Amino acid sequence: MRVSIGSLAVACATAVLAVPLSAEDLTIVFKDGKGATETHYYTSGKMRHASSASDTIMDFSAGTITTVDHKKKQYSQVTLAEIEAAMKQASAQMEQQMASLPPQVREKMEQMMGGAAGSVTVTKGGTKKVAGYDTQQYTVTMGENLKTELWNTTALALPFDPAQFRKMASFATAAGPMVKSLAKMAEKMQEVQGLTLAESTSFKMMGRTSETSKEAVEVKQGAIAGETFAVPAGYKQVESPTLKAMGGRK
Repeated sequence: MRVSIGSLAVACATAVLAVPLSAEDLTIVFKDGKGATETHYYTSGKMRHASSASDTIMDFSAGTITTVDHKKKQYSQVTLAEIEAAMKQASAQMEQQMASLPPQVREKMEQMMGGAAGSVTVTKGGTKKVAGYDTQQYTVTMGENLKTELWNTTALALPFDPAQFRKMASFATAAGPMVKSLAKMAEKMQEVQGLTLAESTSFKMMGRTSETSKEAVEVKQGAIAGETFAVPAGYKQVESPTLKAMGGRK
């Protein structure tokens, strides 16, 4: 479970928009198509997506994203400032490389990087009960290769200020043509209302189709203990793979 710029941008649109503010902590247990469970924890200041393989923890007040690898028993942490600085550096390098290309090649590259987001469509479908809540179906497609079915409810509210989560994804709008296209995609997905309780995705690449799905099986509202957001004892801190790929901390 890695935090990517794309997932932040899309989650920012689908998980927060049109969801009213609530004072209650929220815990949602999902089961995927293979029977594995994944638990999402939300409080006013933090969120954690936990699975058997890895966890992602966001601390809104500290502005940090922590990734936990249970197999390797290690974790890494980055701040928004570090990610933004790395993204700006990567964007500058990309722009330099793009500037050195012939005009026709450069134009084609920009179209390829931004075209996928421009082909996003959102279609409203039927309704059904998920974990006891009424949900609305939304079908999201990106070109011919990506299709996602979302079942969202407006009966549940996330306990944090949506502005906090948007800030965690704000760097996605300032990192060149490819990432800016994700902002366009997030803007289109403002049509999706509520909190996702079930989803299925089909992705085609090089003649192969990959399918994933998950559905909430339990929803609990009420206080979440602070230690829920702690890194497991004995885990070793390592350099962030994301920052390492971008040249490491400066």
